[in-house]
Amino acid sequence: MIDPRSLLERAAEQRLPCELMPRTGTEWSRATVERVERGGVVVRGADGVLSGSDVRCWIRVDGVAYAFDASVVRTSVPVSDRSDSGVMLGFIDHWEVATRAPGHLLLEVLPPTGGPVSLLGAAVQIVEIEPQVWTVTTPADAPLIFVEGGSLRLRIGLPDKPPMELTARVRRLTHGSGHLLYGLAIQDVGDPERYADLIGGVRESLGL
Repeated sequence: MIDPRSLLERAAEQRLPCELMPRTGTEWSRATVERVERGGVVVRGADGVLSGSDVRCWIRVDGVAYAFDASVVRTSVPVSDRSDSGVMLGFIDHWEVATRAPGHLLLEVLPPTGGPVSLLGAAVQIVEIEPQVWTVTTPADAPLIFVEGGSLRLRIGLPDKPPMELTARVRRLTHGSGHLLYGLAIQDVGDPERYADLIGGVRESLGL
């Protein structure tokens, strides 16, 4: 059984890094666990996180990655660097082990409607992945996911690391025999360093 308070106390003792993303956001924000109080946990450096927002959190403690939900109950909290850059997280819930199976990758399309679509499945498959363009193929008779000229969201992740979401524009490259080949041109990368690390890990894992 997961003991959230004990895990957070160990994280605070070691000043462990954590990651937060607002429920309505698309990018993770890096922070550091400062201390555990009666009302919740204080983290430092969570840029862009607003008071009253709900966030998804990711942290690694003792070699195990965990994810949980929380609410930002207060901002501008004093922290150890003598600034007011702290954020108080309360109403902490839904703890789960976030570690994926070894070698498991996360490559998904997030259509405007409906659930995520894996790019590692039988119907939709990744052919090539470069920092600027992801190339994917679908059967010609598959349900429409990619609207040429339209935009969509992508999600990329590696084992034991929080995923990243991106914006891409769809361009069809080839209409072949029984299949369609699309290029998903990446439009917006909020954290280029993290994105480069993820792309490199995916390419290595897939042998691309």
